[in-house]
Formats: sequence, C-alpha cells, structure tokens
Amino acid sequence: MRPENSVECVSTGYVPHRFQREIHANLKRFSVLVCHRRFGKTVLCVNSLVDAASRGKRENGRFAYIAPTYTQAKRVAWDYIRKYCSPLPGVKFNEVELRADLPNGARISLHGADNPDSLRGLYLDGAVLDEYADFRPEAYPTVIRPALSDRKGFAIFIGTPRGHNHFFDLYQTALRNPEWYAACFPSSKTDLIPFEELSSAKDQLTDAQYAQEYECSFDSSSDDVLIPLGLIQEAFDRDVHYPEAPVVMGADVGMSLGGDPSAVVIRQGGEVLGAEEFRFADTMQIAGRMREIYDSQATRPDQVLVDSIGWGAGVAHTLSGWGLPVVPVNVAETAASSERFNRRRDELWWKAREFFSEKQSSLRVFPLRNKLTAELSTPIYAYLPSGKIKVEGKDEMKRRGVSSPNLADAFVLSMGWVRKTSKTISLASLRPTGTPT
Repeated sequence: MRPENSVECVSTGYVPHRFQREIHANLKRFSVLVCHRRFGKTVLCVNSLVDAASRGKRENGRFAYIAPTYTQAKRVAWDYIRKYCSPLPGVKFNEVELRADLPNGARISLHGADNPDSLRGLYLDGAVLDEYADFRPEAYPTVIRPALSDRKGFAIFIGTPRGHNHFFDLYQTALRNPEWYAACFPSSKTDLIPFEELSSAKDQLTDAQYAQEYECSFDSSSDDVLIPLGLIQEAFDRDVHYPEAPVVMGADVGMSLGGDPSAVVIRQGGEVLGAEEFRFADTMQIAGRMREIYDSQATRPDQVLVDSIGWGAGVAHTLSGWGLPVVPVNVAETAASSERFNRRRDELWWKAREFFSEKQSSLRVFPLRNKLTAELSTPIYAYLPSGKIKVEGKDEMKRRGVSSPNLADAFVLSMGWVRKTSKTISLASLRPTGTPT
C-alpha cells in the first residue's frame, strides 16, 4: 500500500550505477559522501530528494538543495530537478523561485549557503549540501541544522576535499559515529572515468590537485598531519596476514564513567585484528573487561601494553597480578630516541606513522574501524626549536574541538612492544600471507 499523500510510483528515468546503488542502500539520517569529480553525486542527491519528496508521509514536505551560492545551485542542480521531477504527474515548476511543487504538497527548492538567512524560519524534511567544503562554516550549525530539527529531517553532505577544513572535520565526525554514513569514492576505486581521461588530467594538474579532485585526498594540502587519512584507508583493501608475528594488545585507560572511555586494540604484525571501547567507574571493572578481551582472543596476546599514567597504573598492576603478560608504558617519559622525539608518546605515534607508511599493513573489518581511522588521522605534529618531533597532545586536540583519540592511543601503545623472544615485530623481516595492494 502506498503511504498516504504520496505520489504514485513513477519511473523518473534515473538508472544509478553500482556505487550510487550502494550509497542509496546505506544512507542514514546524516550522511557524508566524498566523491571524485564526475562521479554523479549531483544526480544521485537530486534523485534522493525527489524520491523522499514523492514518497513522503508528512504533510507539505520541504526539501532543499543547497550549494555554496544560489547561482551555483541553479547552474548545477536546477536542470536535474526539472528532468527527474517532470515524469511525476501534476508537478509544477516555479522558475522564479527555483522550486518544484509536487501534487502531494511536497516542495523541492534551491538555496545558496552564501545567504543562509533565506532558510531561517523554515522547516526541512531533508537537505542536500553540495560542495560542502566551500560552504561558509557557520551556515549549517546556525541555520540549516535547526531547520532539520522540527521534523527530524535528513542531511546529505557531498563534495570533494579542500584540505583539513570543516568538511574534513565533518567526515571525521561521520567516521566516528555509527549512526552516520560515511563513504569515500576515489576514481581509482570506481573506474567510472576512462583511463585515458584520467591520464590527461594527471598531465594537466599538479600532483596535489589531482590527488584532491580525483583521489579524494584531504591530505594533499596538509603537510602537518602525522598519519594521512588516505594512507590509513589504503590498508582497508590489503589481504595480508602475519601468522609468525606475536599478538599484542594495546590498552588505553579512561579516567571515569562520565569521561573518556577505555579502549583496547589487538594487533598481529602489520594486521589490526580488532578494537573495543567501554566505560567503567573503577580500575577493577576496567581491568576485568580487559582480561575478558584478552581471554577471548583465538591466540592470546603475547604482551598487554598498558598506559601506566593515572588510573592506568592501577589497571596494569591488577592485570599483572592476574597473570597477564603486562608491559607498563609511561608515555610521558623520555623517548628511547631522545635526540629525535620530545617524549615517549611522540616516538610511539611516529612508529604508528611508519606502520602505515610501509604499506604492508592491514585493517580488518570490525565495528570500530572507521572510528579508529578517524582518530589516527587527526593529530598534527611539529618540530620544536630543539629539532625534536612533538605530536599534538590530547588536551591540544580538545582545545580545537577534537575528541580524545582513545582507540588511536590504544593502537599506538601496541607500538611499544618489547622484544622478549626470538620473534620480531619488524614488518620487513616477516613474510605476510595474502596479497598486499
């Protein structure tokens, strides 16, 4: 049975390619799509609005296509709105106000983020924010997001990267939050653009421009990022395993029930096997959960590396008393390579950078993989006057509005593995199975 007040199902002529179908199947209330040029993101999003408007159950549904400027919205989306709405019986177009009025009372209109006040006082059942990297940063939180609240409307953010700006921050938010949908589609993964055309683009653009526009790189103009996002995402597709390597468990201890969570990451050589976050109010509960994770592994970790500062000291002591192979790690102490790094923490984060730079790493599919990816790609680094490397600390990240990277810190702690047997953690000395890509 059709929803009340909906438009009868009519073909609009839209035939999505397989990546568009993948997106349609996975869209959530808030979705962030990073797509290469000529992917077809405008067609995809216009049809998402047309579908939502024509099938809407609410009276007088309101949907908006918003571009950085009103002129850009008209140039990019208006012809598509006319094309895909025209097959709907009874639809009317207002050329002056650039809107399509559907017979069920729903309306699709065009707007520009350069004049967000045009949306004030309106409610929205759904919105597309096209080329979000070029928006005025205050447009969404101050005007568009409140307009979505009345009827719990959806928002689709689309675009190509512009460095580590508000679009990058939003993508990181989406990666961290399982209630959001985040996806990235570089041209090398979709094969939607002919090889000859990509080769021509490479010849005419700088490496940074090509990486940004066609490979969806947020990092091409951000030289101070410690571990580039793209470098981590490359590890998603590698089918490599290190059966000869020891299994290690990094454990970062949260401070309280209402504060930062505790986190655990399991790694074997260049392969990250899994991760977990949890919150408990005291060290005994935290230690108990960590022991459960340790015992649940098919191959029990050879070492459990625990941050031994604050609550971590008590957790490390408890786990050691229970017989687990604990290695306390004081990240505030002097680095082993004290001539290069400010503190032990900086040294371990740099090892994490090298882990992905070697391009022999693999991130298995597990529930928190996107969140771990976002946290690992967040910190920046700098050289001190002494010439030593310093990685951005948790407090510094919080001051710029970034949440504490607890999962990433657990992963980084695993880099503190201490050689105690004939085994070695050096990826260069291990022979992975599978096929690196």
